[in-house]
Amino acid sequence: MPLQYTVALVGFPPAEVTTLSTFFRMAARRPPAYVVQDEPRTADLLLVNADHPRAIGAVRRAALPAKVMLIGHADGGTGWPMQSRPVRLVPLLGAMDAVMAPPAPPPPPEPDTQPPREFASTDVMSPREFVNTDVMPPQVLQSRFNAQSQVMPEVPRGEALLVAQSLVEGRILLKRFRQYGLDMDWCREPQQAQAMMAAHPYRLVVIDRVLGEPDGLALCRMAKQRKPQAPVVVMFATTVGSMERMKAGLAGADAYLSRSVSEGELQRLLMRHDLAEEGGFQATNFGEF
Repeated sequence: MPLQYTVALVGFPPAEVTTLSTFFRMAARRPPAYVVQDEPRTADLLLVNADHPRAIGAVRRAALPAKVMLIGHADGGTGWPMQSRPVRLVPLLGAMDAVMAPPAPPPPPEPDTQPPREFASTDVMSPREFVNTDVMPPQVLQSRFNAQSQVMPEVPRGEALLVAQSLVEGRILLKRFRQYGLDMDWCREPQQAQAMMAAHPYRLVVIDRVLGEPDGLALCRMAKQRKPQAPVVVMFATTVGSMERMKAGLAGADAYLSRSVSEGELQRLLMRHDLAEEGGFQATNFGEF
């Protein structure tokens, strides 16, 4: 997927144009970036006001090569993808990514369905038959079985992952989440966390303050790009400011919390994402962060 696309806004009032342009400019550090331009004929994507019939009609008549996404209440029978109002900016980015994603590769060719020739115990196979048949001599089957039996079993993983470099703060967060019955893995190195997220479909990823490369925001973006089901991502910080909260939201975080968040608020968050049940924890004294 390219790192940047051009976008033309068609049929929106000036206030919405300003809001969308500002949002895309702030989100430009998140690949792919979307750059707003005035000329729709050379744009990669047209965002069209679905509540403006003349704008929809103009785009249909122009038959431009750009892809089209509507924002409004009805698609006017066009069949174009649409985001309903009120617009949620972060999900809008995800929908735009889906529209601009390249088509899926063609399926692999169908395997040969011709049944293999049966061999008697006294038959001699030619080299070509030996390669193409599924029927292997007993000694070959035994050697394959011995090789497979020596493969190390996969390490079992939990349903949640905690990424925390601090030993003390990591233990506190691990204890807080495990009291809700979550089977949670703990990783202290961001590179290892990246590999674990790529190899295992976690339902929940909790990211404490992470220094180095990749940082916490990059890990959040990686987690949210997992297909087909991205995990719930919760980020923690010592203090929660408006700018940090906005950066976390642009990275795709479902929640950005202070480490001193109350148990009630944390439980409500987990219940909202079907990760905990009401009354499903024991009161615990965690001390001061």
